[in-house]
Amino acid sequence: MRKLNLELPKYRLQLHLKLIKRRKPLVEPIVPTPKLVNKKYRAGTFLGRLARYLADHKSAKKVFASGFSVIAMMVTFYPQTSNFQAQAAGDVILEAQTNLTTIKGLQYPVAKVKINQNYGFSHPGVDFGGKVGDAITPITAGVVTYAGWNKTGYGNLVVITHKNGLDSYYAHLSKINVITGSVVDTTNLIGEMGVTGRTTGPHLHLEIHQKGASVNPLTILSK
Repeated sequence: MRKLNLELPKYRLQLHLKLIKRRKPLVEPIVPTPKLVNKKYRAGTFLGRLARYLADHKSAKKVFASGFSVIAMMVTFYPQTSNFQAQAAGDVILEAQTNLTTIKGLQYPVAKVKINQNYGFSHPGVDFGGKVGDAITPITAGVVTYAGWNKTGYGNLVVITHKNGLDSYYAHLSKINVITGSVVDTTNLIGEMGVTGRTTGPHLHLEIHQKGASVNPLTILSK
């Protein structure tokens, strides 16, 4: 800032001027440094101050809003696969079930049918409630293609391959009574209900895949 005084006695005029150099407004970055966050906000933890910084930043709000919209659109059009499927072959879940009908000979894998959770976009199977130790039987005859522990969340898992391109998955078992290669039918005890893997209580998670794609078990199991 500079001061400039101009006096003109002849005209009885006194002029006092202040020259101020105007600074350009600083644009705060969307991704700040820890020093900037600590300087702007004093109270709270660093993560809390960082959250306040992002919430107050106008550009950050626009970026997050745009990113959320893009993610929402991707989730809408991108089919979600089960963990075991993604490891094996990256199969696709079929949401539309209009072309599927009940297949004769397919039975429920539990004696008492109590559905805890239905098939959905983010849940590619049906959860049957019960007690630890309840008997689990195949939905139809087939060959056991996997029997063991699955580390992606299924816990103790049995996979059976059937005719017509069908595969059935039995997850969270407390006990497995078959081995890979076993030939089974609807009378065989393949395992017992449990709470292994990612689960909040005893139940059987059943998935049915038709030619590699997940389908709603309730649309093809016999009533």
